[in-house]
Amino acid sequence: MRLLALSEEITPVVRRDLEACGIQLILYGKQAEWTGQKVDGVLLTKETEQRTWEKTLPILNTTPGLLLLYGPSIPYGWAQRLVDNNHGDEAWEVVRMVLVGDGERALVGGRAEGPCVRTLCRLLAKSQRVSLVCKMKEVDEAVRQLPFYLAWKERFFVELGEVCDQEEISLQTVARAMGMDRRVGQDWLYPERLDQRRVMQWIEREGILVAEKVNVHRIALWGPAALWKEMDKSWLQGKEVCLVAQGDEPIPNDIYPEWTTSRTWEKALKDADLLVIGKADGIIRGLPLHELVLCMKQANVLDACACFPLQEARSLLHSYRAIGEKTNVWE
Repeated sequence: MRLLALSEEITPVVRRDLEACGIQLILYGKQAEWTGQKVDGVLLTKETEQRTWEKTLPILNTTPGLLLLYGPSIPYGWAQRLVDNNHGDEAWEVVRMVLVGDGERALVGGRAEGPCVRTLCRLLAKSQRVSLVCKMKEVDEAVRQLPFYLAWKERFFVELGEVCDQEEISLQTVARAMGMDRRVGQDWLYPERLDQRRVMQWIEREGILVAEKVNVHRIALWGPAALWKEMDKSWLQGKEVCLVAQGDEPIPNDIYPEWTTSRTWEKALKDADLLVIGKADGIIRGLPLHELVLCMKQANVLDACACFPLQEARSLLHSYRAIGEKTNVWE
């Protein structure tokens, strides 16, 4: 399936995810890949693109088909309004779609008997993705509620971590045991948090404890610059702090002028006494622990994202503290 993308800028993530589902994007406008060839429909990712679609209707009238509204940024009810207002040619089949569960599942909003809906479901099945066909507003409601539910679930497990600490038991083991019931599931950390305060409070509390128990001079912070704005940084005073810059993120010298910033983890962790992980990425999750140990002066790790296997962390690191996990803890 080939869709004409009317966005001024299609992100690499959107393009990758849709192409993985068997949907080829042809760019229109400034990025101009389209030369008038036949397409199966049009992709919209923001409401502002509706005007562009309406302007291109005279050109596209010869090839009406799928009007796909994709992604979590689609305004609530917009897809249904397009249908209700009978915008454009009736031959255009409006479909609302979003990927969930790390892209392994898809919510498809539209007419179950619609030819484009059936085609999308076949493409999703071919790429080994499970799809749920429902009303467009039902997709919108699920997209609106998922972040709130996941944030609530994470808050529950953070609080459970406090109980596990008091009882000197493992949160990961308890969470895994609870996850044996399919109504719960085993994944609980929510990386795209709406509110970072609870995790930042945990890091601050544990960081103060480390500073009391371990001779810490240099600290490496792993996570985007915006993350650390919500943390009380008083416990970092008098310490040498290096921030691991995330990807193409601009270096925030104006926000934290007393900190240094590095785009390579090796430089950031060199001679560090403490690594604090506030938000994980593919690099830290795939980093062999023995390389981390060799790079740091003292292998003390505060991990709010449960990046490392507990047994390996227990055997290789000097101290490892995750939420609800007192592994080689500094007391």
